[in-house]
Amino acid sequence: MDSKKSSKESGVSKAILVVGSLNADIIVEIHRMPKQGETIAARNDKTGYMIPGGKGANQATAIARASGSETSAKLSCVFGNDGHADELCRTLVENKVFADRGGLSLNATCPSGQAFIFLEPNGENSIIIVGAANNQWPKELHEDLKNAIKSAGAVLLQQEIPPRVNLQVAKFASEAKVPVMMDVGGEERTFPKELLESLELISPNETELARATGMKTDTKEQCVEAARELIKRGCGKVLVTLGKDGAVLVSGDTSEDVVEQGCWKVDPKKIVDTTGAGDCFRGAFAVAQAEGKSPKESLRFATAASALCIQVKGAQPSMPTRDKIVALLQQG
Repeated sequence: MDSKKSSKESGVSKAILVVGSLNADIIVEIHRMPKQGETIAARNDKTGYMIPGGKGANQATAIARASGSETSAKLSCVFGNDGHADELCRTLVENKVFADRGGLSLNATCPSGQAFIFLEPNGENSIIIVGAANNQWPKELHEDLKNAIKSAGAVLLQQEIPPRVNLQVAKFASEAKVPVMMDVGGEERTFPKELLESLELISPNETELARATGMKTDTKEQCVEAARELIKRGCGKVLVTLGKDGAVLVSGDTSEDVVEQGCWKVDPKKIVDTTGAGDCFRGAFAVAQAEGKSPKESLRFATAASALCIQVKGAQPSMPTRDKIVALLQQG
């Protein structure tokens, strides 16, 4: 995401704009997933609580917390008409995410989006998404959103809002010379050529990369080849997250166009929730790139952020502050 000058170079703070989902996450702690026709008890009587989430809001929060003086976070989303909406809005304000409810962000005549997250003892999770307000976008981009895109340092998209909205935003941003990064996480979808050609960077995990390309991604080498296939189809770069194996950024056909980053070591006993790890990684990577850091430095910054994230329960509450990220990086 380096097609525009960094805020450091221009001397002006740049907003990173996230266009995406906002959810009320309902966390249910379980010993295991139930079998068909089976009823089981939760493993914690205090479970079933609501935590603000949604990939869009998660990434905006990650950006806000990871930002220094050079970047800030904006979010364009759709709020529901239920009791969750006010709490979700308050949380965004507390996290210094500019959402501008009724302006940059819209209000729907249906409930807020929800995610039911089933959390196992090892920190792994299974998720059911209820789109609700996240699907209530207008047919055309509204003026506040267009203006925010034109003034943004970068735009981030995910797969939890209607695909037509992602395409409209990506094309408008591309025409405005604003770099667009798309997280493949969320609903499984295809990627039309006109969308790929509007993206400076697309970021799948290895499973999503296999679905997008129809190629094997069992090894890091296979992931690199599959990433190069996406580049041939039109996007600029591919950032593949590899779970415990870290991440790899691919920008071309030579070995010099491949940048690898191992996973930051975390004591398994300290891993409590991996729900927001991917959103944290991508948000922190966007901040580092907007600040003019090199690809290697950006990957290291993002990896440190996600290592901190998985040690805290809840998607948005787990997003680390910049001070904590910098402290971990200094530890080596």
